[in-house]
Amino acid sequence: MQSYAVYINFVAVISFFAGLLLVASPKSLIKAGELFNRVYNVESIVYTKRVPFGFAYIIFGAILLYLIW
Repeated sequence: MQSYAVYINFVAVISFFAGLLLVASPKSLIKAGELFNRVYNVESIVYTKRVPFGFAYIIFGAILLYLIW
């Protein structure tokens, strides 16, 4: 299980920062999505309900980090 810890930490950090961007600066996340050309695609429903999704990403990202460490 230790070999997957790096991948889970990476996903948790991305989730945490995506949540912060959704809550604080959604336009920068849109620009990043355009820049990466759908590598990290967030659907329009997430942007219309960005605050609940943002907090969920923050909470679940923090839980993942806590469980790994």
